Amino acid sequence: MFLPIKKVSLLMICCCFIVLISYAQQKEDSVFVQSKIWYRDSNHEIKYTDWKTFGCKTVELLPGYKGAVNDNIDKYGGNKETTFKATGLFYTVKNDGRSWIIDPDGHPFYNIGLNGIRPGKAPSNEKTFDEKFHSKEIWISASKKLFTNTGFNTAGSWSDVETIRAYNKANPQTPLVYTTQLSLLGNFSQKKKKKLGKKDYPELACIFSADFKDYCLEKTKDLANYKNDPNLFGHFSDNELTFQENLIKSFLNINDGFDEAYKAAAKWVADNKLDTANITKDQKEAFSGFVADLYYKTISDVIKQNDPNHLYIGSRLHSSAKNNDYILGAAEQYLDVISMNYYGEWAVIPKHAAQWNKLKKPFIITEFYTKGEDSKMGNITGAGWLVKTQKDRGLHYQNFCLDLLQIKNCVGWHWFRYQDNAPDDAAADFSNKDSNKGLINTNYEPYPQLADKMTQINQHVYGLIKYFDK
Repeated sequence: MFLPIKKVSLLMICCCFIVLISYAQQKEDSVFVQSKIWYRDSNHEIKYTDWKTFGCKTVELLPGYKGAVNDNIDKYGGNKETTFKATGLFYTVKNDGRSWIIDPDGHPFYNIGLNGIRPGKAPSNEKTFDEKFHSKEIWISASKKLFTNTGFNTAGSWSDVETIRAYNKANPQTPLVYTTQLSLLGNFSQKKKKKLGKKDYPELACIFSADFKDYCLEKTKDLANYKNDPNLFGHFSDNELTFQENLIKSFLNINDGFDEAYKAAAKWVADNKLDTANITKDQKEAFSGFVADLYYKTISDVIKQNDPNHLYIGSRLHSSAKNNDYILGAAEQYLDVISMNYYGEWAVIPKHAAQWNKLKKPFIITEFYTKGEDSKMGNITGAGWLVKTQKDRGLHYQNFCLDLLQIKNCVGWHWFRYQDNAPDDAAADFSNKDSNKGLINTNYEPYPQLADKMTQINQHVYGLIKYFDK
C-alpha cells in the first residue's frame, strides 16, 4: 500500500522540521567537530576511520553559566574561597559528596596537569632550546609563566623533576606542583628478563619474585629527600601495566614448578576450582585483580616506608584494566588517588562515569589528547584521535573536561603532553614519533587557539564545579 502524495509530502516536511529542531537544540549547547578515529586493524596496522562528526560542549554555551575567571587562588592553584585544615602537604577529603585534593595551604585544589614537562632531546629540539633559553633555569621560568597563563598547575608524569625542584627552591611564592614516575616494576622486569634470558617472561609475573620488594625499597630510598616537600603532589609507581591481558594463561605458560608466579597461579586456580580449559571472562578479570592486589600492596608499603607524607597515585591504568572491578577494588584499597589513561572514546561514557563515581578513592585521568591535521605532522603514532585544527583540539579538550567536572569523584586531569613529538628524535619509542600531541610545538611555540580553549576552562574550574554541583 502506498500513501497519497500529499500525505507523504506532509510526513517528509514534519520529519525535516523535527530534524531541524533537534539540530537547533544541539547547536544551542554544542559545536560540531570532525574527527578521524585512530585504531589498529586485524594485522595490527595503524589506521584512521573516515571523518566523522562529533558534538562538543563548551564553556561559552553552558546554559545559564555566568561564572568569571577565579583569580582568588593560592600559590599552588587551590581555591582560596574555601578552607580546610592546612597540613603543609597534599591530602584528600570528601565534602558534600565531592572528592577534593586539599593543598598544603588548606584549599581545595583541582589537579590540572601536563605530561612530559621536560626539554626535547631531538637535535632540532636542542638547537631551538639553546637559541631561545640557553639554560634549563630560563626554560622552566618561561614555561611556568605559560602554565600559569593557561591554568595548568601540575607537572605530570615524565617531567624534569630536578629542574622543577630547583625552580621551586628559587621561587617559593610561585611553585610548580610536580609528580614523580618511579617505574618500579617496569625497570625490575627488564632486569629480570635479561637475567632469565627470556624476553617473553610476563612482566607482571615479576611481582611474585622474592627480591621484588627489596629492589623497590632500595630504589625508593631517595624518596626520603622528598618527604617534606610541599610542592610534591604524589608518586606514580609505573605506567600502563598489562593487567588487562590473559594473565592466568601467561602465568601458567611459565610451566616451571620452581617459579613463584607459576606456583601462585596454580594455587589460585586450585583454590578457586577453575577448569583451565574453560576459563571465563570474569575468572580472568578476578585473577588480574589478585595480581593487582599484590602489586599495589607491595608498592604502597614501600612508598609509605620511605615517604609517608605524599600521595600514592598508582600506575596509570589503561585499556580494559581501568574498568575491571577487581583491579579497581585492589587500587582503592591501597592507593590515595587512582590514575587512569583514557583513549578510544570522544567523551567519558556514562557507564565509566558511574563506575568511577562509586570508588572509595578519588581518581585522575592522566592521559588524553587529540592531534591536529593543521600541524602538518605525520600523526600516525599515538592513540589520540585526529581533528582538523588546533581550535578543534581545544574544543575537544573542553568537551572532555566538562564531562570530568560533573563526576564528583574526579579530582583532576593531565593532558598528554607538553610538547609535540620531534620526528628526528631517534631515541623516542614508536608511540611518540611524529605526532601533534603538545601544548607547544617542537620549536617551543604554544598553539594559540588550543591554549585559548584550554585556558577558558582551566581558569573556570572552581566556578564550573559550583555550577554543576547545583
